[in-house]
Amino acid sequence: MGTPNVTDERLAWLLVRDELSRRTEKTPWWSLLRFLHAARGRHGLATQAGGMQQEATSGRMADYALAVDDAAETLSAEERRTLRETSTLPGWFMDDVERRYQEIRRR
Repeated sequence: MGTPNVTDERLAWLLVRDELSRRTEKTPWWSLLRFLHAARGRHGLATQAGGMQQEATSGRMADYALAVDDAAETLSAEERRTLRETSTLPGWFMDDVERRYQEIRRR
């Protein structure tokens, strides 16, 4: 099949982006703020909370993008060939991305 005109790092990102997006959207306390808004009718608080959540999610996704890029750089030639031919990543990849993400977040 093959995927010309896309770097291996970009291809890896495209394969894992949706899963990582789901991970970053899990922010329970924002849901509580939305509930409080609905219960009290305070539009300003919910709008501010929604904006803060979007900013936080965006920042987490940027950090995940860096982690994916770093992890993809360590793919072996055989893993890169498999990635290009089958659009699959090795089993260790997501664990490595998560480890790198945690390191980035600690900085």
